[in-house]
Amino acid sequence: MKTKTLLPLLLAGLTIPAFADIDRTKKPEPDPAPAASFPDYRTETLPNGLKVFVIHDDRKPTVTFRLIIRSGSIADGSKMGAASFTASLLNRGTEHRDAATFALETDSLGVKVEAASGPDSISVAASGLTKYTDKILDLFSDAVLHPAFADPQFARVQKQTLSSLEAEKQQPSSLAEKLAGKVVYGSFPYGNYLTPEDVTALKRDDLVAFHHAQFLPNNASLAVVGDVKADDILPLIQKAFGSWQKGEVPELKLPELPKIKGLTIHLVDRPGSVQSNIIVLSDAPPRNNPDLPELNVVNATLGGGFSGRLFQNLREKHGWTYGSMSAFDYKKLAGDFEATAETRNEVTGPAVAEILKEIERIRTEPAKEEEIALQRQYNVGNYLLSLENTSRTAQRVQDIDLYGLPADFYKTYAKRMSVVTPAQVEELAKKYLTASDVAIVVVGEAKEIKPELEKVGKVIVYDQELKPVTK
Repeated sequence: MKTKTLLPLLLAGLTIPAFADIDRTKKPEPDPAPAASFPDYRTETLPNGLKVFVIHDDRKPTVTFRLIIRSGSIADGSKMGAASFTASLLNRGTEHRDAATFALETDSLGVKVEAASGPDSISVAASGLTKYTDKILDLFSDAVLHPAFADPQFARVQKQTLSSLEAEKQQPSSLAEKLAGKVVYGSFPYGNYLTPEDVTALKRDDLVAFHHAQFLPNNASLAVVGDVKADDILPLIQKAFGSWQKGEVPELKLPELPKIKGLTIHLVDRPGSVQSNIIVLSDAPPRNNPDLPELNVVNATLGGGFSGRLFQNLREKHGWTYGSMSAFDYKKLAGDFEATAETRNEVTGPAVAEILKEIERIRTEPAKEEEIALQRQYNVGNYLLSLENTSRTAQRVQDIDLYGLPADFYKTYAKRMSVVTPAQVEELAKKYLTASDVAIVVVGEAKEIKPELEKVGKVIVYDQELKPVTK
């Protein structure tokens, strides 16, 4: 009874909210992208040449350290795998702590010291609670400056790598990516991939030599992100890395970068395959390309996700694949564009033709504003969301230094993507995409798919060791 009495009184006191008249059949317009969404940071250079970036972020009581060496696998020289092995062993024991001790100390703090290598750099990162900053820095700097490269750990990584390479022979996607690198870059180091022979030829002394030559403070940068102030953290960094001696970075002797001319098809014969892995490749600009933010929207329109044209064509329209995507792979000195799909054998040739058709269509057929608006929102939203990741923020600050990007590159990043027009998409697609100067890599059963591929272009056949087959 009390409820019945109170309910009319409560309802009488309610006011109709202002949003009651909103037309919910219409999608609301998105807010404009922030003019400057990337955080400010302080830059200092230590006397030994180590460049330090401090980004204050007090949302959590944590701190992230990320150091990069501006030398990756491109600096391997004749010792293929030196960079990747060096990175793999940095957290597996130092001159002051064996592998077990190092692991025990990091685990006790809830800290992981991790390293990875890429074509242009090696990164080492550690994160933890701010109250452990001193201890994190001690472990972090020990891994960077004094790795032991102990024989048992070296042997373990060597064995694991050989096992991974053996497994990759059974993975069509791995075969496709390896051959794609060779097709695009030829003898240039960006196209190199590890072989079992490279791994067995590598010795511990090669890692020591690589570390000595490339791990120099004037060949490195350190980003610090977290609940720390520059005036407090810089003296601690000086203490941890100040004794690191600078030196002369070895000059790289590199061959000329090749260019893709005409259309060729490179087919890896994999008997028994019931589907084909397809990669359509073309040349692309390096990482410091001034049109990069806008190109994100171009790529998203063509093949950046479920709403991309490649997906809509090959998956939704034809039902030939679970998905088809595209991406630009930017490196310091060059880049490449890849459009990919996995299809049934019987539709491999038609799928390749449709990928080429979509590449040509985005170059010549104006897109609608609604289509580009969707891709703008998608890219801006993903970027703003990624700013929550402190390691990603650290990487972006260091990318500005590593790749020679404008200082305000990430401050204007979201804004530039948010104003891309259909006309710009067409203009940039004509400038950076091509359906004629392409190399097409396919992994599948040659006897089933080669005849259809020959309708598209000349086919070169390879075995599963990625060696051309001669008849």
